[in-house]
Amino acid sequence: MNISGNSTSNVGEQGIGTVILFLSFGVLAACICKLILSQLLKNKVPAPFTVIVLILGLIIGIITAHINQMNNDFLLGEQELNGINPHLIFFIFLPLLIFDSAFNSRFHVIQPQIISAILLAGPGVFICTIIVALCAVYIFPYHWSWIDALMFGSILSATDPVAVVTLLHESGASKSLAALIDLESLLNDGSAFVIFSIFKDIVIKKATTTTSIIVEIVKFTMGGPAFGLACGILAVFILNLLNNELEIEIISTFGLAYLIFYLADVELGVSAVLAMVVMGLYMAKHKYCISSHVQLPIASTWRIIIYFINILIFMITGIILAHSLVGTQKHVDAIDFGYSIVLYLALHIARLLAAVILHPFIKWSGVNLSWKEYIVLVWSGLRGSMAVILALMVDSEKVIDEMTRHRVLFHICMIALLTLTINGTSSKFVVRFLGLNHGTPESETVLLQALQHMRKQTSEQLYKMKRDKQFTDVDWIILNEYLPEKLVQEMDAKRRTSVHRRLSITPEHDVIGVPADSRSKIVTSAVELSEVPTIIENDAVSHASISSQHCTLHHDFVLRMFGFRATDSHKSQNMRNELITRFLTALSVDYEKQWYIGKIRRSTLYILIESVEKAKHHCSLKLHWELLVQECRLSPFLWYLIRFNKINWVNKQSARLLFDHIFLTIELILAFHSARTRMENIRLLFPELVSIDPQIWNEVYQETSFYHQMATYILLDLKESYPVCWRVEMTKRCAQMLLKYESTAIKELYQTGMLGETERSHILELIEKKLFNLEFSHVKMPKTEQKTIENTFDLLFFVRSIPDSEKLTWEAIIKSKHEWFQPGEVLIEKGKIVSSAYLIVRGVVQCEIDTHYIMYRSSNIIGIDALFSKNLTAYGTYSVSGGLMEAYRIDTTLLNQLLVDDNIAPSIYCEIASHILSNKYQQNLKLNRLQVTLLLQNRAKFYRKQNGLLIHVEEYDRLFLVAGSISYCSKGENLVYDSILFKVFQTPTDILLDRSTVAYTWKNEDEIYLVKNDTINSRFSIQNFGSISNDLIYPRYSAQLVELSEY
Repeated sequence: MNISGNSTSNVGEQGIGTVILFLSFGVLAACICKLILSQLLKNKVPAPFTVIVLILGLIIGIITAHINQMNNDFLLGEQELNGINPHLIFFIFLPLLIFDSAFNSRFHVIQPQIISAILLAGPGVFICTIIVALCAVYIFPYHWSWIDALMFGSILSATDPVAVVTLLHESGASKSLAALIDLESLLNDGSAFVIFSIFKDIVIKKATTTTSIIVEIVKFTMGGPAFGLACGILAVFILNLLNNELEIEIISTFGLAYLIFYLADVELGVSAVLAMVVMGLYMAKHKYCISSHVQLPIASTWRIIIYFINILIFMITGIILAHSLVGTQKHVDAIDFGYSIVLYLALHIARLLAAVILHPFIKWSGVNLSWKEYIVLVWSGLRGSMAVILALMVDSEKVIDEMTRHRVLFHICMIALLTLTINGTSSKFVVRFLGLNHGTPESETVLLQALQHMRKQTSEQLYKMKRDKQFTDVDWIILNEYLPEKLVQEMDAKRRTSVHRRLSITPEHDVIGVPADSRSKIVTSAVELSEVPTIIENDAVSHASISSQHCTLHHDFVLRMFGFRATDSHKSQNMRNELITRFLTALSVDYEKQWYIGKIRRSTLYILIESVEKAKHHCSLKLHWELLVQECRLSPFLWYLIRFNKINWVNKQSARLLFDHIFLTIELILAFHSARTRMENIRLLFPELVSIDPQIWNEVYQETSFYHQMATYILLDLKESYPVCWRVEMTKRCAQMLLKYESTAIKELYQTGMLGETERSHILELIEKKLFNLEFSHVKMPKTEQKTIENTFDLLFFVRSIPDSEKLTWEAIIKSKHEWFQPGEVLIEKGKIVSSAYLIVRGVVQCEIDTHYIMYRSSNIIGIDALFSKNLTAYGTYSVSGGLMEAYRIDTTLLNQLLVDDNIAPSIYCEIASHILSNKYQQNLKLNRLQVTLLLQNRAKFYRKQNGLLIHVEEYDRLFLVAGSISYCSKGENLVYDSILFKVFQTPTDILLDRSTVAYTWKNEDEIYLVKNDTINSRFSIQNFGSISNDLIYPRYSAQLVELSEY
């Protein structure tokens, strides 16, 4: 199409049309280049795709720059783009590029790098600016002023390492290094732009006073991030109110990027780049503000748009570079090319110097980079579109003399061209030469086992196919090209690795024809499940769980604490860390699945994912559990509110908030409860992983079992302590399951033609609405179901034995002793004198003894043995486990009151005897802690206030004297014994009690009965945990759902 007409509007319209024509051609040409690189050249060209697009634009620009007559639309379109206003590029492309880099970043990966990135983007940019300015003043013969030189240096401080970051991600190198380079680029774009704006304003006489310069610096550096943070908070709040609104949520993110960028730069005059970075990072941290069903589409949409924008911007940059190099010829001599090379070297020296100076501070921030990674960090300082845009802005300022503008533009374009072509193209060789294209030895080992698993599975499938008659005509030799070995060979050729060689020497076990259940048995034998500790509480675990442990009669059933052996080698520690990291990664995917199918809320998911990522950073399952326990703590405000307890309205509000907190605790612990199940799945589905190091795997497996059983214990206590909360939460889960089932059924009915499009969409809309309501609220319980927490006094184990006429009196007596305790709070320290015992009403207390935990719950009185006996110190350190604890503090005065009451005393003495026998005389008994309690409650005879009673004991009978004294005749001698005493009689004996005597007697047969009888069940057994089935977490239909991708 030729240009006709002299109308300005017609020329403008045709100019737009020619630009679209040229850009369309450019995009298609870039796509063709991509196909040639991947399909014909098999990706053998080392240059990244963005550099190829830049070179393509450069070639087109150089050719068209030497064409004098612009007589067709293609050339006119190229001419229009060459003269494009740099501010237009700034406002069209930069908002999306910066927001995408921040919003679609893995915040949990870059979070540990934030301080290091700020160091590189702050002092690092300043160092680079100073060195470039020194080079411009003392090496360049241009006689630039220091202001001009500093403005020039600030432009070259803006890096664009997109090619290197992409390469690092593809090569499997350190994620932390790639994250640091990417985040540093984001932040130093902002800081470099701030420095550039300050010096440009000075050059063009906009800022003339010291005060105005300081105001501008503060406004840019503080105002931009503050505005971005405020917008991020508002955006997250609004997006949280949307539920699976696909189009609205995706379009909103694009609209936000442009709107906030414009408001920051034009209306507020703050740093738009820093505002966009902060807003994007805040939204990345709260990425689940995007609905579950929109997560994948929005990621795909942004990926396509950014791919398209990168093509456009690098094509335009190439054209501008070409015309800039050609257009500045009258002010540029041949020696200026040499100065550009000197400047290129100076930039790397500046970046190296910045890395050396900042190394101690980067290490202090927790980022430990090797010298090889520092080389990549220095080499990744590419200059790209941002630097060119800033140079064009300088070139558009007519206040600056033409020679300075052209020389600035020339050198910036040369540096962009050199860094993109040299550094961008050679980065792959640098990474490979330094050996950073491989993972750690441990990750390579895990990869090898994963490939071994794939080879074995493929072998089984191939064996079945060979026996299938429909495949009798298959050429099995040709099929070898599609086996895992061939795929690994091609991967090695692409990555320059030797995985196939290592896989070839790995023995391939003959598993063909072996039933799956037999293989599972083999794997189970490799990890001795009998070594996994079983949780047994002081008064509640069935004997059925004891028999499976193959323990001695004197074994204590407790939770064993875990720590890695100090004598293990560094290699073993690394392998253990690798396995834990893999497991925690699987756990985070597990949490996302639970959110995806509606089992946990967004707020709960944030907590779970954040704790997982912190645990991954430290390679610690224990840290993940501890962080979850911290979330079970009450906020200071609610903590004060529930202890205030004086105004009725305040009590109602505190009860409502407490209910919400209990709901959160139940959700968190239930979600974590899947940890053991996830580990079981990995163990059964991928037995090769176990074979890497069975001992390490066994330790990790036991550690997950330990925390799983801790979660089990807390869940069971929550179920009994807060039945209304538990019922509401379980009802909510069932409601979500039913709605998901209904949604699946509706889709199936539609696919079979039983439902029309209109009915399907209406019903699914109603289902989504109900699911959304459950996300932010709870199910409505019947009005008869009072949302109140039971009175703590009514939960006490001895209340049932108190006459109704005395209950009010006792409630008034102990009311002042009621206290709340937070998770992790230490109640009694080991070896200390105990001044108060604690009667647990709700919650779980763990007693740490050497390498074990003993768990106590409702109705247990911890520290009662030391308080009663006075001469005993605390047996262990008692602290509140995960979840709140309510208890009554029992001092000596209250204990004496309880022991005087004839209705209450038997229960209290039973608790005292149970603790003393378990803690002091365990080695003399055949029983564990639970069995001691059951013995005293059900089998032993209790004596109290029976002055002058003569009792007869047989041979091997036992007597435990709790208080007072006894007398008996032995070998013709009258003996008197005072409490506390445990004795096994070797001959039949008559014992005389006095009024102060409190004692228990039982027979040897009673102990044997408790050990051997499998029918004894406790009221609070681990086996009763079936009511919290994993089906509530993983409904059967969940396998049909699309899994979330890892971000």
